[in-house]
Amino acid sequence: MIIDSNLVFFDNVTKADNASGKSDWVPLTGFLNPGQVGPIPIHICLSGGLKSGESLTFTLKQADSKNGSEEEAGSMTIKGPVRAGGTVAWRVIPRGVTKPWMKLELTEGSGLTSTGSVFAAIVREDLTGSYQDNTDLLIDKGKPQYQATA
Repeated sequence: MIIDSNLVFFDNVTKADNASGKSDWVPLTGFLNPGQVGPIPIHICLSGGLKSGESLTFTLKQADSKNGSEEEAGSMTIKGPVRAGGTVAWRVIPRGVTKPWMKLELTEGSGLTSTGSVFAAIVREDLTGSYQDNTDLLIDKGKPQYQATA
């Protein structure tokens, strides 16, 4: 998997690391032309998973310029249970994204007690199904780790 460091929303961020739940602005680089190419893959995973009754909401915002006037491009709520290391939310950026700058906001739902971190980035290839069924790819501060699943 190739990850451009400019396209990372969250790199194993915990609530303690980022109390606002907002990422920095991420530019769609030259090889990613919004609205003019096929689907653009996005990879979001949770290192700690979610227990039954817990939820997280991901909201994707877009703008014409960094720190410009933002508008919502899509939102998705994930409800537990979700296993640790599981990929959640969108597989590709929503088709409504037409502007060159994006940021991701994370809102905790009621009852969230799971510990763990969030990794989220625009990637060059869709990772769903690209690995053996018995392994998961986990990203830990930029270092990929493979973990066998039961």
